[in-house]
Amino acid sequence: MPGKDTFTKNIGACRAFHSAISTGAGNWTTAQLIEWLDSQGAFNHPYWMCKCSWSYGNNKIITDTGCGTIHLAGCVIEVMGNKGAMTIRVTTPSTSSGGGITNAQFTYINHGDAYAPGWRRDYNTKNQQPAFALGQTGSTVGNDKAVGWNWNSGVYNANIGGASTLILHFNMNTGSSPAVQFRVNYRNGGIFYRSARDGYGFEADWSEFYTTTRKPSAGDVGAYTQAECNSRFITGIRLGGLSSVQTWNGPGGSDRSGYVVTGSVNGNRDELIDTTQARPIQYCINGTWYNAGSI
Repeated sequence: MPGKDTFTKNIGACRAFHSAISTGAGNWTTAQLIEWLDSQGAFNHPYWMCKCSWSYGNNKIITDTGCGTIHLAGCVIEVMGNKGAMTIRVTTPSTSSGGGITNAQFTYINHGDAYAPGWRRDYNTKNQQPAFALGQTGSTVGNDKAVGWNWNSGVYNANIGGASTLILHFNMNTGSSPAVQFRVNYRNGGIFYRSARDGYGFEADWSEFYTTTRKPSAGDVGAYTQAECNSRFITGIRLGGLSSVQTWNGPGGSDRSGYVVTGSVNGNRDELIDTTQARPIQYCINGTWYNAGSI
């Protein structure tokens, strides 16, 4: 049929323009893409589409999207609206060249220079959102436990005690530990975490990370305090004061707890000991000396 473009325009039909069109080698800006689309009559129809040829060397590369490079080889281009208020959608193939983003869908919207024209790229199962590209969710919650385990991953603002804290929430929604949260206080005021179990949510309270500025106390780790250490450690051992008992022709001495014999005196050098000498074993704790007891 001659004049297909005019015919479809007159009846208000959608236009499937081409199944394998080549755009030519080299790079394009977005403005140059729009000029080319205009030259192909893309803005003469409420909906216009084409598929680019499967040739890396015969198709342009769009370099100024701000969200990734588009190599038009094998791409599907869709145009909706008119040149004054347009939506352009580009779907890329599973392989590409020249740094082109694969398995992606790019959308360009321009309703006039005063209405923030620009590109965006959709995330999908092949192009998943990076964990640290979560960005601000815009949500403010009432307390630090308000973000549920199965909420969307993101950065939340929580009000606590007249201030606020950041809740970093990561949700895989699968496995034995489907979600984890980190709570970060202002001015290095502490980092806490909690993790979910299966589908039961957060069963345990926040646990704090110990850092150089948030050191654990003795009680936190079950350590002795200085006073407790001083009351338990022996810092010295000695023999105490001398005591003597008459051994020959005298009462002798009974067993005395904690004493050791230190001397035997035989003044007249006969066959009998005259006197036995002993001293107590003593130990020092926290500056005080104590006599040792017996087993």
